[in-house]
Amino acid sequence: MASIHIDPDVAKNNPPHIDPEEVYYGPFEEEKPPIELRIATGGAGQSGLIKAFADKFIDDHVRETGCKPFAVAWIKSDTAGSFNNLSQGSADLSITYHPAAEDIAKQQGFTDRSVYAWRDHFMLVGPTTNPAKLDPSPRTSIFDLFGQLFRGAVANPAAVRFLSRYDKSATNVKEAFIWTTIGQTPWAYPYSDFYHRYTSFPFQALEVAAKLGEYTLVDRGTWYGVDQWIRDSMTVYMEQHDTDTNQTLLNPAHALVGTWGKYRDTANAFADWMIRDERGQKIASEFTVNGAVLYTKAPEGERKTNEAGMPFLPIQ
Repeated sequence: MASIHIDPDVAKNNPPHIDPEEVYYGPFEEEKPPIELRIATGGAGQSGLIKAFADKFIDDHVRETGCKPFAVAWIKSDTAGSFNNLSQGSADLSITYHPAAEDIAKQQGFTDRSVYAWRDHFMLVGPTTNPAKLDPSPRTSIFDLFGQLFRGAVANPAAVRFLSRYDKSATNVKEAFIWTTIGQTPWAYPYSDFYHRYTSFPFQALEVAAKLGEYTLVDRGTWYGVDQWIRDSMTVYMEQHDTDTNQTLLNPAHALVGTWGKYRDTANAFADWMIRDERGQKIASEFTVNGAVLYTKAPEGERKTNEAGMPFLPIQ
């Protein structure tokens, strides 16, 4: 959902300009064609997945439709910012990770299409010294581990710390859900000293957690995308996969098409391409960083086209 005032006229006719973090040209790097799709997201851009999508989508779409070459821009933003960018017309498509918030975004009117793009999972990581004495046995849940972490922080406040991105990102929302489920709100008054509020993007936040010896919640794409020394200095205390019965740490990525985006047709074409097995889904499921496959395909039965159940027509 958007957390700013929504003005459809401004979004359609005079949207705020945001400089892209990166611009991708596919096989047309030398030509530098104009941008005709702006994608807002955070971690998936930092991991390189958005570049992999963009380069292949440009190539496929130009060949399949005969349209002129174009470029794709990555607008760097966390989940909350991605909703806001879409609502004010500064992006044409956003990658978000919270189905309930996505439903509210539809009610707010700035998106009318969502497709299940890929699956990611969160991980609980922390210092190899394990000052909280976490015990990740096969029967231990993520709620058990957060409970152990809290007790460790109470018993040894000087050594046990938890880093929160504290930025309304999907990661922040997930860790807040886990904390409140065990009856704790360490960000509320009186503040818990062990709860380190560090507002930044995923890669930077994980690096700080590693340097300070803090526990934190992180997605697989970030964990395997950062420098090796960060992973060497930390331990994974819980990680979930598609095959697990418990999916508390699921991080489901959805592509939202903006209602008022300047390049709405291209955004719809990208969403169509994204849910095709031999196009976007293949890229997502085969994308690797440092030898690790980061993501998995969206469940076939949960991918969506448009309200009529038919794919949108490609742009011409």
